[in-house]
Amino acid sequence: MNAEVSTVRREVVAQAPPQVVAPADSRVRVLQLGPGLGVRGGVSSVEQLICDYLPPYVSIRHVPTMEEGSALTRATTFARAVGAVRGALASLEPTIFHLHFASRGSALRKMILATMIARAGRPLVLHAHGGGFDRFHAALPAGLRRRLNACLQRASVFIALSQRWRDFYVETCELSPAQVTVLPNPVRWNPEVPNRIAHTRVQFVALGRISPAKGSFDLIRAFGGLPSGLRARSRLVLAGDGDVEGARRLAAPLGESVQVRTWLGAAERDRLLADSDVFVLPSHAEGLPMSLLEAMSSGLPSIVTPVGGIPEVFSHEIEGLFVAPGRVAELSAAMARMLNDGAERTAAGRRAHARARALDVHGYARRLGDIYQRIAPIADIRELA
Repeated sequence: MNAEVSTVRREVVAQAPPQVVAPADSRVRVLQLGPGLGVRGGVSSVEQLICDYLPPYVSIRHVPTMEEGSALTRATTFARAVGAVRGALASLEPTIFHLHFASRGSALRKMILATMIARAGRPLVLHAHGGGFDRFHAALPAGLRRRLNACLQRASVFIALSQRWRDFYVETCELSPAQVTVLPNPVRWNPEVPNRIAHTRVQFVALGRISPAKGSFDLIRAFGGLPSGLRARSRLVLAGDGDVEGARRLAAPLGESVQVRTWLGAAERDRLLADSDVFVLPSHAEGLPMSLLEAMSSGLPSIVTPVGGIPEVFSHEIEGLFVAPGRVAELSAAMARMLNDGAERTAAGRRAHARARALDVHGYARRLGDIYQRIAPIADIRELA
């Protein structure tokens, strides 16, 4: 279901493909294409933050390219997105097209749209998300891989989430270094850290998709491997979508010390973070996880893996601990260390909170606005003169 963006300047396409006609006082017009704002996941969270915080000289309209539901729902949503792009190109309005993509079907769908936009000579921002694009790219047939690379190379600006991902797109996909901008994901930074002193049990929390790739089952096994005395002083809560029932079956022998919940809304998520003491995300691959940034903003220390863009926003033994992906015993030892050293746990949480401030959405929105201004069509530039 689509979320609503409740300002005159920020509209969400719901049913019919829109004619992209910005308000008369708008100077930079943007058509954002990606998952619906109500779709569960980090990409939708970033899209919503962009819609909410862009500078007032930007008028943005979001067009969903994917909605959760049946195959028919997904196909219809994408067909409407194609219609929206055609309408925007036919309208001759000076519009910037901002496409968010990840791997597999997401990448291939967006490349169809990107090709339409590039052929029309319109400004195109490609925004890469997801931690599995490198493996997806390597597994493609050589011909399709070359076509995908050629499409990526047509971007006016290509946004990568980290320096590590920038290097991949430059070296493997042969993008020009001048094309690629590193723009880490943003977070709503909370200046107030919840008071966790009164907690009687140390609560570990994991948020997001529940799957082997996210290390969810490694985490349950690691918690089960703690000495019984430590488990008695702690609790593990996982919340998200994916294989919820599989996680519940694995956790069943551990009783009420492990809770597996379904996806939480933003308010419930924030309450859970405030009620928790350590964030854990033992992923096998990542882009730059929003759940980690939200945990850091809430003043939580974390146990994470050094994959994707994580090492560029998080340091071992500063904001928490790194563990190797898939190493259950190592993860269990890190959890025990967090349990046994309350003073360091609290200090790491304070340092995480301070570091998250650099990723505050207000600064991110200004940087993105600067990118839009730099590539704005000539008509918009004249208006700004």
